Amino acid sequence: MTSEVVLMNRQAVAMAADSAVTISGDRYLKTYQSVDKLFPLVDGQPIAVMIYNNAEIMSTPWETVISLYREQARGRSLDTVAAYADDFMEFLSGNPDLFPAEHQDTEFFKVVAVVFTVIAEEFDHQVRQFKGGNLRDHISSIFEYVIGHLHADYQRYPDDSPRADLPCYPRGMGEQVRRRYGNEIEQLIGSLMESLKNEYQGLTLTEDTRSKLREIAVFAVTKDAFFEHYTGVVFAGFGAREKFPSMRSYLTSSVILGILKRKRDRQADINSDSGPVFQPFAQDRMIRTFLTGMDQHLRTFIYSETLKLSMGLVTDIVARTPNISDAQRNTIFKDYSQNNLGHALHEFFRSVDNYQYAVHTRPILRAINSLPKKELGETASSLIKLNSFQQKVMHSIETVGGPIDVAVITRNGGLEWKKDKPEL
Repeated sequence: MTSEVVLMNRQAVAMAADSAVTISGDRYLKTYQSVDKLFPLVDGQPIAVMIYNNAEIMSTPWETVISLYREQARGRSLDTVAAYADDFMEFLSGNPDLFPAEHQDTEFFKVVAVVFTVIAEEFDHQVRQFKGGNLRDHISSIFEYVIGHLHADYQRYPDDSPRADLPCYPRGMGEQVRRRYGNEIEQLIGSLMESLKNEYQGLTLTEDTRSKLREIAVFAVTKDAFFEHYTGVVFAGFGAREKFPSMRSYLTSSVILGILKRKRDRQADINSDSGPVFQPFAQDRMIRTFLTGMDQHLRTFIYSETLKLSMGLVTDIVARTPNISDAQRNTIFKDYSQNNLGHALHEFFRSVDNYQYAVHTRPILRAINSLPKKELGETASSLIKLNSFQQKVMHSIETVGGPIDVAVITRNGGLEWKKDKPEL
């Protein structure tokens, strides 16, 4: 994992990234602290790029891909940071020398294989949780439940709104994937079922469930979901026509049928009236705690405990109310818990949020808004060190750490590096 941050005010951009990478397997876990994640995007231009979460794209290191883009860009200036980001994404998509067609075919197979592995692992988990009689009689129903749940996840966001297709694809991309990879999808379904049937006797596959598996294989590529391994790519700096800095970040996965699977994740633009930008990426727990004055896990716990306490008090008071029937007590409790209590909790936490912003967040943002470029870079570096320090003093794997790279970008001064690497 990693920890990264982008700070921007009207004068400059500061980007900071640690250098830790964690490699894990079934029986090992190893952390290295010498990985570059922050790079100049175009020679001589005031723009840089950071990566997080996955150091490779389709088995090619991102550092290699970025250097190849830099070579073909030849110092070319573009009007905006958004234009740089789009140009970089198109470089990845329309580059058969970098990702040949047969490589893309292999990558599709790998993406779907990862998703099917997730299905197998979730199926194993559900089987272990089963306590309802003869397992063999229910094994197929458990499998159908797992498939149905993932199939629904690919079609609905967590708030239950419809999950869209990614806008990077042309209309009809799903049908193109079905036509091109129909045989591969059937082969993967066959491999999945053969593996599971060897372990779970009596498992059968209905045509409806098989159809859902086919659709899941297509959704894994086309839907606005990144359940597979992905890389975050963050661009920040100045375009040729931008007098203030801006930032664009993307989630990226694989090149399939000549198009990079991607979505714009976040964006920020500084203007003459806007405040600063404070944007952490990847592991950001301590950075957000510093900004808000409260750990988000603690806030969630407090909300849960406050809700339980409030419900308990209401229950006790209603239960002690004399001269009313049980039906009346239930009506009072239901009405109060759904209306008055919900409103009271909302107002309570709104007051907490306002206090946090006034006492913690606003003073920090005010300071960042006026920091000179040197201090902006030092602040970005300190935020990464804060995340690293937390892991050092707690009983956890140190997935954030090592020397910190900082890029400070101004329109006039360009890109300045503070590469905090030890000399060999």
